[in-house]
This record gives sequence, C-alpha cells and structure tokens, in this order.
Amino acid sequence: MSKANPPSSIRLKKKWWSEPLGHVLWFLILLACSTLRKRVVNLNGADDVCGSYQCIAAIWHNRVFVPCHIYRYCIKGKTPISMLTSASKDGTMLATIAKHYGMRAVRGSSSRRGVAGFLDMVKEIKDGCCMVITPDGPKGPRYKCRGGIVRLASMTGLPIIPVNIQYESYWRVNRAWDGFVIPKPFSKVTLVWGKRIQVPADITDEQQAEYCRLIEEKMAHGTPDFPAVKAD
Repeated sequence: MSKANPPSSIRLKKKWWSEPLGHVLWFLILLACSTLRKRVVNLNGADDVCGSYQCIAAIWHNRVFVPCHIYRYCIKGKTPISMLTSASKDGTMLATIAKHYGMRAVRGSSSRRGVAGFLDMVKEIKDGCCMVITPDGPKGPRYKCRGGIVRLASMTGLPIIPVNIQYESYWRVNRAWDGFVIPKPFSKVTLVWGKRIQVPADITDEQQAEYCRLIEEKMAHGTPDFPAVKAD
C-alpha cells in the first residue's frame, strides 16, 4: 500500500507521543488480555472456521480492547487483517497497537480522509486482507451503523461478520462518547463470530439503510449494554 504523503487537507494527524504511547498501550493490553478467560462462539457452524476466509468484521467502537488479541492468540486466524482507524492522533496509537499484533491499518473516517480511506480499504481487500471496521466510529452515535461498511461489502462481494464481545466484569469510561469498556483482569470474555451477512452489488440507498439496521440488530447481543439475546 502506498505510503505517499496525502494532501495537507487530508494529512494524517500525528504527535510525537502518538506512537510511543501506542507501544505502551499495547503492552498493557497484552498483560490484561493474558489474564482473561477467553471463549469464542462461531454461529456459522464447525465447518466455517473463523479467520480462514476473507470477510469484513464489524465490531462496535467500545469493544476494541480484546479482538486483536483473541484473533492472534485464540482464533489464530490465517487470513491477514487490516483495520480501519481514524486519521486522528488516536488513530495513530491504534495503528501502532495493530502493528504489534501483525495487523495492518487503513487511516480514514467519514469526517477526515474518508474517500482516500475507502479506496485504501478496497486495495487491502484486493491484496487478500480481511477488513475490521467499527461501524459506529469514529464519533458515533454509539451503536448506529454508518453506511460505509455496507457500501464496501457491496462493492467487494465480501460477507460482513457481526462480531459481539461479551464481558463478564468490566470498567466503563463514561466520559468517552462510546462508553469504552475494559474487561477486568481474570474475568470471562466471550467473542461471538456472527452469521454472515451478504450484501448484493449495486444496492440502493434504501437497501443500504436496511442492511445498516440488520447489522445493528445482529450486533445487539451481550453485555454490558444489551439484554441477553439468544444466538440464532
């Protein structure tokens, strides 16, 4: 993927401390996740092996603490992963953390470097990567799916996998717009690999909105924000 500098109007934001802090956060996440009791539930069946095929994984913005660790050390997925992060300073930290897990990062969002970020995601998919997207990011509203993930699935033909992260015990960052959730050490975390959502090509705006609602429905599963929902 090209690393050429983008025009100043869409240049990535970065402070000198962004990458060093990303290294520190990765180490803390690694320590915390090593104590968790982790479980993976695959709703697609035993023959549908997590991480063995290309897909677009959808994860709510406040659930990104553990998925990279689970994919790397529990699922042990064979397909390379690229994740969408914002073009902000926070995005630089997340990209640094992703690199430690052997993952790539695309920088962009609906509010900054959106078109360039979308085209970069298409390139990553053509290069054989899965994409990880927080459909309510980077600024919310919380648990509201934006249309970018549906458009990407429609254009590339990859299925969307709704990923639910359920916490047994946790801390919540109430000041954050997404109510970011951090699992407590030695608690149980369950990752639910949801059923595939296949989006047809050349969808209309009305169809896009319908698929956004479907994704929200399939991701409304688990704690601490949703009532218990039977996995079907």
